[in-house]
Amino acid sequence: MTIAHFNALSAERAAAMISRCASIPRWVDTIVARRPFPSVDRLLEFAERASMCWTPDEVAAALAKHPQISERVASMTGRADGSVAGTGPQSPAAQSHELRTLAMHRMEWLFGT
Repeated sequence: MTIAHFNALSAERAAAMISRCASIPRWVDTIVARRPFPSVDRLLEFAERASMCWTPDEVAAALAKHPQISERVASMTGRADGSVAGTGPQSPAAQSHELRTLAMHRMEWLFGT
């Protein structure tokens, strides 16, 4: 998808697209409201900055809606709850980082970068 096409989408369609990257409504709404973006790079920079404000509750809710992310965390750690042997469950900061990383990769893929 080109940035021009993304900028021209209805708010509803743009939100649906961004939600596939990370289902955090406040983040999605912030990105959609900020359009138009002059370039994909600016969109990605803005999206990453906006993701720095995610709360632990938002991240937990987004992870619950994205079972493939939870499965990836489990495969990386070897534990179903995302913890590493000898430790407790994955910290909210680690979960946020993992979700942010995957969201940015998905956005890059959507925009062909």
